[in-house]
Parts: sequence; structure tokens; C-alpha cells
Amino acid sequence: MQEERIKEIAADDGHAMPSWREVFLYFLFLGFVNVGGPVAQITMMYNHMVERRKWLSEDRFVKIMAFCHMLPGPEALQLAIYVGYLKRKLWGGILAGLTFILPGAIMMIVLSWLYMKYGKLPQVNNALYVLKPAVLGIIAAGIIKLGRAAIRNVFLAILLLGAFSGMYFAGINFLLILLIAGALNLLIEEGWPRLKKASTTLPAMIGGAALLLPFLDSRWFQIAWLFFKTGLFSFGGAYASLVFVQRGAVTQYHWLSDGQLLDGVALSVATPGPFMLFSTFAGYLAGGIGGAVLATFFVFLPSFLLVLGGAHYVELVRHNRVIQAFLAGVSAAVVGVIAVVSLELIPEALVGWPSVGIAAIAFLLIVWLKRDVALVAVGAIAGGVIYSFVRAFT
Repeated sequence: MQEERIKEIAADDGHAMPSWREVFLYFLFLGFVNVGGPVAQITMMYNHMVERRKWLSEDRFVKIMAFCHMLPGPEALQLAIYVGYLKRKLWGGILAGLTFILPGAIMMIVLSWLYMKYGKLPQVNNALYVLKPAVLGIIAAGIIKLGRAAIRNVFLAILLLGAFSGMYFAGINFLLILLIAGALNLLIEEGWPRLKKASTTLPAMIGGAALLLPFLDSRWFQIAWLFFKTGLFSFGGAYASLVFVQRGAVTQYHWLSDGQLLDGVALSVATPGPFMLFSTFAGYLAGGIGGAVLATFFVFLPSFLLVLGGAHYVELVRHNRVIQAFLAGVSAAVVGVIAVVSLELIPEALVGWPSVGIAAIAFLLIVWLKRDVALVAVGAIAGGVIYSFVRAFT
């Protein structure tokens, strides 16, 4: 009884408990306006949930955010699921997550269809000519921010460089690189006895079971497995998921090209919802509407499972030195592998000095002038539309 009471207090937090209708309408509204990537989305949720609606205290919000940052996948979506769970239990968490995703996912499927039908038109190519290098600049700015957050000591910096070198020069599988980096940092911080003791607590069982799955040779299974794996192992958030999709959908299965992937990323920047909705675009190119639905379902499924399954263990996870050391090593390596994939996207985005200038402007606006990512994205979209109109009448 006492444990249940503690859980109830933790969930309530002494703040407003909205009705089902309020929860549904708020997260549906958020699903339509949450543009600009995770930083902009989390800032928006802080403003709404803490400052305006008083659903959470500032301390509670920060603790939830810290937990979500540790998980693989899109942290803004996970924050929405967590808050929905706190306010309306299991079905509240599911409802919050679905309404956060669905508007952008439906929009992305429509845009994917339009892209496949009209993507070769000069007007579309002209708009993407501006948007693609801007997206590359946004990704580069994201790498800088991730690097600052992840590199807390010299050894983590060495892991970053080692991950970059291992993937770029030696062609080592990036998932293996992430696991090795996490284990090495755990070994350095905690020593071999702790590592040996903790081996059963690390997600080895998931990986071991997963090894049995890829033997099924079906396009639908390949889509489901690739995007489930993407959502489950994308430590570092949405930018890390780009690595999985590029390596799987482009390099391994050839469902789309690097240029098309970058187009999908550009479209995801232009739509509300999690940045990882470019997975919906990749799924559409791989298998039409069915592929898009399958990719969307499986790429976000791990976020629901991890948040709803781990909500009661936030403090235990946050203060577990073994898990923290492993995740710190993984996070450092993630920055290196994202940099490798970004280099491979450069030829598709930078096709002349004007595009180089666009990428540089987007990067400097975010890193140097501290402009909001959402504003930079909206500016790039507007610039693309204007450029397309100008070219159409000249």
C-alpha cells in the first residue's frame, strides 16, 4: 500500500490533473504545431505544461526530460508520452503519443505521395535546392550541440574520434561501434569487476534475440525490422536515427538514394511532429502507404514501450552508475557516426557555391546567433518557395 501511495504522489506531483478531454485536445494541438525539432518542441512543452497550465513543477519537468534524454529515440515524443502517462495513466500516455505523431505522419504520407508523383518537376527541385543545404546546416549544428553535451572528458573525445575513424576508414558496422564505445567507457569508469557484474543488466538479451529475426526474407519484415531497430538503438535522438535509415534503407536495401533520403529529411523539417518522421517517407518509398504505416509504427514503438515500461524507475536509472557510464560512451560514439553519414550526404546537398552559402548561413544562425531551429527551418522553406517562383517566371 505504501509503495502504491508513493507512486501516486510521484505521478500527481501536487499539480493540476487535467481531464481526458484536456489531455486529448492539448496533445492534438501540439501535434499540429510542434515544428522545429526536439529542442523547439521541448521548449514549447515547457512553456505550456509548466508556465501556463501548471501541469508540472519545473523540477519535475527537468527530471522527466533527463530520463527521456537517456532513452533512444525522439525525446520530445517520449516527454509527451510520459506526461500523458502521469496525468491519465497508461491510456493517457498512449493517447498523448499518438496525437503527437499522427498529424505529422498523415501529412508526411501525403507529401511522400506528392513527391513520388511530382518530385521531378522543376518547381519542386528548385524548392529543394534551397531546403536541402539548409537541412545539412541544421544537421551540422545538431552535431555541434550533441558533441558539446556528450564530450565531458578526454576519453569520451577519444571515443568520438575512434567511432568516426572506425566507421569512415574501416567500414565497421556502426551498431557494433556504439556497443564497443559504451562497454569501453563502462570499463574505464567502473572497472572490470563492475562490468562483469553488470553484463546481465545491459540490453544484451534484446540484441541476442534480435539476431534471430533478420533471417526472414520479406520486404514487409525488412521494413518492420529496420525501423524497429532504428527506434530501439537511436541513442542521441533523431539525428542518430538518420544513421540507421541511411545504412539500411539506402546502402543495404537500396529502397532510396542518399538524395531522396535528404529530401525526406527536408520534408520532415517542413512538417510538424518528431524529426524522425523522415522514416515515414523512407517507408513510403520502400513499400507505398503500407510501408509508410509500418515504418511509422515500428520506429516509434520502442519509445512507447520504454517510457510506459520505465516510468516508475526513473530515479533508479538516473542514478545507476553502470547504465550512465555505458550510455555516456554510446552518446560520444553517436556523434562520430552521425558525422560520417553527414559527410556522405554532402554531395547531394551542396551542388554549387549558392548552396554552400545556404548551408553556412543555416549553421551560423543556429550555432553563432542562437536562432531557433524552427525559425531557420521555416525561413528555408519560405526561401525555397520564393526561389521556385522566381525560377518559374525567369
